[in-house]
Amino acid sequence: MKELLDTDRVNYLVWRYLLESNYRDTAAKLQKEWRVQAPHRKFDFAKHVHTYALVSLLNKGLIYEDYQRKFAEANQDTREGQAAAESARGVFGPLKFEPAPNESGEDMEEEDESEAETEIENGNARKRGSERPHHVLRNGTPAKRQRLSNGNENGNGAESATTPMEIDSHADNSSSSSSNNNNNNNNNNNNSSSSNVNNNHAYPSPLEGEQAASPPPRTEGPEKGTQTEEPLDLTPATVFLRMGADESTESELSTSQDQIAENPIASPLALFCEWNPSNPSILAVAGTEALARLWTLSRGDAPVADIPTGHVDGRTAHPFTLNSSFSSLTEQDVLKSSTVSSLAWNADGTAIALAVDHGGKSRVSIWDVNGSPIHRFDGVDPPVIKLRWSPNKDLILGVSLDSRGIMVTVFSLSTANSVSHLLERTLDDSVLDVCWVSETEFVICGGDCLVALRCEEKGIEPGREFDTDKDESFSQIKYDAKTGLIATATEKGVIHIWDHAGQRRSISAHIGNITGLLWQPLDREPEEDERLLASSGEDGAICIWNVRNADNKAKYSMTMADQIASIAMTPDGTHIAGATADRVLVWKLDDPTVPYASWNKESHPGWRSPKTGAEADEILAPCLGWDAEGGKLVYGLNSRLAVINFR
Repeated sequence: MKELLDTDRVNYLVWRYLLESNYRDTAAKLQKEWRVQAPHRKFDFAKHVHTYALVSLLNKGLIYEDYQRKFAEANQDTREGQAAAESARGVFGPLKFEPAPNESGEDMEEEDESEAETEIENGNARKRGSERPHHVLRNGTPAKRQRLSNGNENGNGAESATTPMEIDSHADNSSSSSSNNNNNNNNNNNNSSSSNVNNNHAYPSPLEGEQAASPPPRTEGPEKGTQTEEPLDLTPATVFLRMGADESTESELSTSQDQIAENPIASPLALFCEWNPSNPSILAVAGTEALARLWTLSRGDAPVADIPTGHVDGRTAHPFTLNSSFSSLTEQDVLKSSTVSSLAWNADGTAIALAVDHGGKSRVSIWDVNGSPIHRFDGVDPPVIKLRWSPNKDLILGVSLDSRGIMVTVFSLSTANSVSHLLERTLDDSVLDVCWVSETEFVICGGDCLVALRCEEKGIEPGREFDTDKDESFSQIKYDAKTGLIATATEKGVIHIWDHAGQRRSISAHIGNITGLLWQPLDREPEEDERLLASSGEDGAICIWNVRNADNKAKYSMTMADQIASIAMTPDGTHIAGATADRVLVWKLDDPTVPYASWNKESHPGWRSPKTGAEADEILAPCLGWDAEGGKLVYGLNSRLAVINFR
């Protein structure tokens, strides 16, 4: 069965190409004239379209045309075929003759000298050149015919590209090359390896594996961004944590389908999973069914024969083992039907705060790193949906929603008291976010609301003002203590950077809702001309922005096949991970041309096991996070929790 192209399929391929090439304004214009709000959601075929599909399809079409020409030439008389080939035209103009890669000038001269010696020895010296259309080798077979091309071989085209999508730089070289001058051909080979690899419009060549390999280009060493190996496969290096209600088996680890299927008891849904910011072996997990646990995870003592030195063998990570135990962070009187609505560690990881929706009200409890209770605040009305620690680790900010507006409550550990303030704004809880910007000031955003408040002795007072419009759709906010800048994201795909004076600069970052916003972690002061901010969106793109650059162009751009639900950076700021509903990709931040590592949910037997009773068919947004050393990733989705070994 063959596939057919229609208007929607062609438009979708072009739209994806524009996004992947970072032509976001053009993609937005196409989407507007196309009158399709979210192409990646509207069409059933969208989930099957691979990255760079348009480029791959077009290149395969050019290969097919080349086969057609060769077939026609092979079925004609030699001289007629040569004349037809010389007048042949391709999609991009007249085609040129170029020798095959193994037919260098040096080889041709050696063949000619060898033939001359043979002819003299036999007494049949003849004039060479015009008397025969092709060189005759010693075995009597004709030499290979010169190939038709657009002048893009020998390092100028996709076949010999040494960097992803190097074919974008072939136009200038093709007009100046001469197929009959061997020295020029060699020079073109040398020049082809020096194209700019920092091009954001980079693609892996779809011709790999479909044609005979070209001669290796001459280079002075490995180039940045050159894809020479497959991404590291992290899937085998996965351990699953059980979250079932049967406490006799909860401390066990599951690595196979049979082990998970043995426990038919309904499991809670993981809504939050966060590593301790200082201790890489402590993981907090919370969700439905009163799920609130503090896991202590340490690498097991595996035999050397089972796990070789280092975790990489080729491009596949080895399985690893974990020793685990956990402490419960819920009191005895908490109902089993309760849900943890928010979770937050303080800055140094010495305490964790939980908000539990407890019978229509909230309980905010604080626990130490060993799972022992420190303090709790009962009867918070309405339920708290956001918790944030102040930089001094004494105040905890809680945000709630009710019919009157936004209820802001600040809990003090030193005085064991709380103070509240009501903002008369109507918001959807899914678009509400908050952050501290100093020891006493914080900013709340959501919808058209962007408000700063301060904690004072008299209570909560208004802080600095922000100039906003009524049609704003703020959904996320992140503060950068290094520069004092505030980044906000909107459901319309726009990022705003706010300075100390409340002035903003806007960046059209994504098509549709922004799902992730992160400042790059740094253990030093940022450079004067660079501060990096990462964002992800429902358009399947991850963008790295230099907010100190006024041109509003992404420094790097990466894409995934589906909408990205979550992103996370390693604490040292060297790697970034993006998660969809079925996979995780990891990139090096200084070389994001191709993924460095990948993890696939569906290929692991632990994820193919039958669903438990409490696991809904609807897929929740996955939670994703790095441990304090950047050595392990946690990926939580519905009632499954995977710990992935990275390094």
